[in-house]
Amino acid sequence: PVLSTLNKRRKAAAMKVLRHFPKELLMRHSYSSITPGSIHEAARDALKNSLGFRDYKQSVSVNQLLDLLLFMAASCSSLFATVQRFFSFSHQTASQAVHDNLPGLEQLRDRLVQALFDVALFSRPDRRRAWMIAIDTNLVPFYGKPNPHVVGGPKKQGTKWFFGYATAVLLHKGRRFMVGLCPLKKGLKPHEIVRTLLDQIAGKGLKIKGVTLDSAFDSGDTIHLLQERKLAYAVPLRRKGSGTNARNRCFEGKHRSIRWTEWKTETTRILVKTRVLLWKGRAKTMAFAFQGWNGDRAKNVHEQAMQSRQLYRRRFGIETSYRQKNQAQAFTTSSDPVYRLLLEGVAYILRQVWVVVTQALSRVKGAPKTWIALSFQRMIDWLVTDLATVYQENCTIPLTSTS
Repeated sequence: PVLSTLNKRRKAAAMKVLRHFPKELLMRHSYSSITPGSIHEAARDALKNSLGFRDYKQSVSVNQLLDLLLFMAASCSSLFATVQRFFSFSHQTASQAVHDNLPGLEQLRDRLVQALFDVALFSRPDRRRAWMIAIDTNLVPFYGKPNPHVVGGPKKQGTKWFFGYATAVLLHKGRRFMVGLCPLKKGLKPHEIVRTLLDQIAGKGLKIKGVTLDSAFDSGDTIHLLQERKLAYAVPLRRKGSGTNARNRCFEGKHRSIRWTEWKTETTRILVKTRVLLWKGRAKTMAFAFQGWNGDRAKNVHEQAMQSRQLYRRRFGIETSYRQKNQAQAFTTSSDPVYRLLLEGVAYILRQVWVVVTQALSRVKGAPKTWIALSFQRMIDWLVTDLATVYQENCTIPLTSTS
């Protein structure tokens, strides 16, 4: 009887694994564990329900098209290489099928954000609570001719031109869901990026109580926006020039000293006032702009300052999401910003599926640690394995000319 009860409990816990997956999977009672097939179906259904893709003539079905995108992401290969190895139609047909289904840039962005929320399936309690988020940008190297959607940056990997994407991620252990995605372009200001991401999150019914940002978002307009929305924030400030000014005086004083600082924004001339914490570490001195902490958890200014620094330290979780996304990044040399956004979004959706699965695994009593049981790379390998069983690889390479 004890063994029977234990087995029932484990079975019930295993069934909870699929509660965040699309409804189509929940109706399949044969699933009692995570398999490559369930990962494949969850990812494909998330794309199908949100992207609105359709069959391309009689050559490429919508399932084939979505599987092609998943195959490209999971194997980190190009459209040409994937089609040549696994699909019966030509790469020209596949390329035309993809581009025939692509909407405008903003419409695709909204569909990808919807797909991220469809996978996460936030519950009512989730939507009632207020979350902490991190916002940062990820730059993908580009080696072609720059266009308005290509941004400059410090030279790395042999180029100073990049396709950039800003993202928002929840800062909660085991719940690091991506909840915002915004492609960058020339002339887009930091506060405009933050406003876009905050509007996306609010539009999906999710509440935010605090934001941590990288130093690239230390503009006065950004801080003013966060203060308008009554959000707690922690933003490291950068020095401005080599002279003495309000910004540079923030880096003077004793370790852990707190002061008020104010300055006017360059374009709108809005007066911005914020508290700043000076932190002198072994490697470098940092000044954190912070404000918005109140209530029982912040009884005084110094406690608010320490909370702001701890929040910033948690921001590095978003860097992990970028490294994981790169493990499912399809390869392309295209300069089309819409096509590149699609490939970027597919990688993030796969990571979102992994977060859901590992969250469910963490609730199974006696299960191994999630990073041992199912790492992101292992999940991606499973996806490749399942796709390879559906689409058999063409192992023939002709040695004679086909012309």
